[in-house]
Amino acid sequence: MIHYSQINELCLHYLPDLAASQLAGMLHGLVAHGYVPEQGNWHQQLAEFLNSGDPLPTEAFSGLEQLLAFTQKDYQVDSFSIDLIIPEDDYPLAHRLTALGEWSQGFLTGYGLIKQEKPLSEDAEEAMHDLAQIAQLDNEAEENEELEQAYVTICEHVKMSAQIIFMANQPEATPHNQENSSVH
Repeated sequence: MIHYSQINELCLHYLPDLAASQLAGMLHGLVAHGYVPEQGNWHQQLAEFLNSGDPLPTEAFSGLEQLLAFTQKDYQVDSFSIDLIIPEDDYPLAHRLTALGEWSQGFLTGYGLIKQEKPLSEDAEEAMHDLAQIAQLDNEAEENEELEQAYVTICEHVKMSAQIIFMANQPEATPHNQENSSVH
């Protein structure tokens, strides 16, 4: 398990222009769009995505490799449960709302870094729109139990939206596969 504080340290040291949740969201957006690291070339790819092509310090890649593996695990069939890397519940709600917005913005940015090959389904387009709305969350509201519950619901919606978008980018089943999977 990777924690927000670990990614925050990584960003503070090596990617100061990115917030921890934004970095995590970017990697989720890349993976949801179908990014698979090229063997031996992923360091350069991530430097291009995250640092405008400027080389990243070698020390940064250990943390990035962990985060990328953690992100890819979220989209495995046996897991398929997205872990948002956002501040834990002991952080003030305003901070968590800001981070959730940053995660959503990062997701959209990461997703947009790869050329769209095919149009998205209506559900995936709606999920993208929802993430764009969540990226603009207002964190000025006064903390209360109702807002805390809404925050939890929004977090679950973000996870579901990312899953819908990921599924929309999966290769479609061939007629042969559909034939074999139907019940006779």
